[in-house]
Amino acid sequence: MTLPDSVPERSWFRSCEDVVPVLANARRAGYGGKTVAWQGGAMIGSNLSRSERRADARAAGTEGKRWIRSWINVFRCETEARVPADEARLGKLIGEGEYTCIGKSHSYNGVQVVPGVTAMMMREGGLKTLTYDAATETVRVGASVSVRDLKLFLRDEHGRGLHNSGNYMEQSVIGALATGTHGFGPRAVMADSIVELTFLNGTGQRVTLKRGDPDFAYVALSFGTIAPIVELVLETKPLEPYVSVSSMSRLSKLGELKQGSIAANWAVLPYTDPDDPVIMLHALAECDKGQEPSAHPEAKGGSGWFAKWFLKRYYKFDRFLPKLRRPMQRFIDWLDLKQSERVVTDPGDLDYLYDPKPGLKENRAPSITRGLFSTTYTGYNLAFFVPLEKAPAVVKFIIHEADALRDLGFYLKGIISVRELPGEAGPHFAANARQAMAAIDLFADPRDYAWLERLQLLVMQYEPDTRPHFGKSALGPHFRDSLGQAHLDRLMDIHRTHYPQGRLMFSERVRTMLDVGRPLPGEAAADSGLVG
Repeated sequence: MTLPDSVPERSWFRSCEDVVPVLANARRAGYGGKTVAWQGGAMIGSNLSRSERRADARAAGTEGKRWIRSWINVFRCETEARVPADEARLGKLIGEGEYTCIGKSHSYNGVQVVPGVTAMMMREGGLKTLTYDAATETVRVGASVSVRDLKLFLRDEHGRGLHNSGNYMEQSVIGALATGTHGFGPRAVMADSIVELTFLNGTGQRVTLKRGDPDFAYVALSFGTIAPIVELVLETKPLEPYVSVSSMSRLSKLGELKQGSIAANWAVLPYTDPDDPVIMLHALAECDKGQEPSAHPEAKGGSGWFAKWFLKRYYKFDRFLPKLRRPMQRFIDWLDLKQSERVVTDPGDLDYLYDPKPGLKENRAPSITRGLFSTTYTGYNLAFFVPLEKAPAVVKFIIHEADALRDLGFYLKGIISVRELPGEAGPHFAANARQAMAAIDLFADPRDYAWLERLQLLVMQYEPDTRPHFGKSALGPHFRDSLGQAHLDRLMDIHRTHYPQGRLMFSERVRTMLDVGRPLPGEAAADSGLVG
């Protein structure tokens, strides 16, 4: 396991202690595995033994047999790792045989877990180009640069920032873009900011595409079918403060609370009133334009004090005692809390979208609002996108369906997260390429991830415009219609044009979605005699 570069080991394990009991249970249930993503990234929640964790930490930056893992280790395999010191070395390596390109493993669905294929460990390599062009207000980024490195470079040296990003900053920038990583609000999908990119084709030669080129809108977000991408150029924006309001209210008040905001992220407590559930809303507004998001006043008196005391302790109980989740949320529903917090964000804050208070959340104790939104540590995550206007109905549907599964021992984790993507993006496979969308994130114990896949399929039966999150959805042929078969065919034409040798590989989940043949056989398939 690779620790984040800039976080002390001790503090990192404190932040991960939330996950350990869940992962220990998962290991007892038989999920012993390992993790990965595209050229993309994440901290790996681990159900490994201490010796295995140490072995993984020692392996970072080295070549040879390594485990490739998806977050929470539901998907994993052991393969040969290569760490490209520079572009020339990378070009030579991809000419030697079948390969994939790996970043920091932010995927939950194992999109880059491919057995028997050499893994190019891009985030650990030496492709660290990082330059800013003041004339065009763009930044050029190499394949080994993390989101954190990029944000610090732009902020500290040029007073600039990204239009949007995900909330995990150790992932590689290029990997985050390739897998559709998004925040919320304007220009929500990171890949929408790409103006130029360069990749190596099957012979190791450079190919550069610019916005407006016929193939650009496909390659800018290709979920691993075009790789390695070695450099890209991104638009940037000035650093600026925002008015951030975090409110606790009801889903029926969502429209009222969002009024005047430019970005909204809301979390629903799934075991409160199914017809009007309790929500925690985080809305951003510009400081000098329009109307601030309205908000409920702080609760006062004895009931308000008790509500704050209870909420600070609820999240801890929620993590460790799932059977108490429903009664505790019913109690919160009965309290009918109306609270809010207003903050003007620091222009230099790297993660104001997810944590509006100054400073990085990993450097200070979490507040109750941030705790409820910090879903990364709560277990297995499955996500998909639905049309924005359908999001409240989809959430209510999920609440009803999930509650009906309680007798089977299934519980959603503490929240259903909804991130709003109100604009339309340029890349064809961006979530909001056709219309405004909402990202629905569901969380459960790793042992229960199959129930999350069932909920996804149920939603898709009623909402055919559901689109995949390439690192979190259960991928498969059911997404072809919403992605557009003509677009998928065009992407594969581009892939075959640049990689006719057939050495760039992708997982069976992507192969099934693209309908490009049978999956590569893993050791179990070979050992059992299922394949020759």
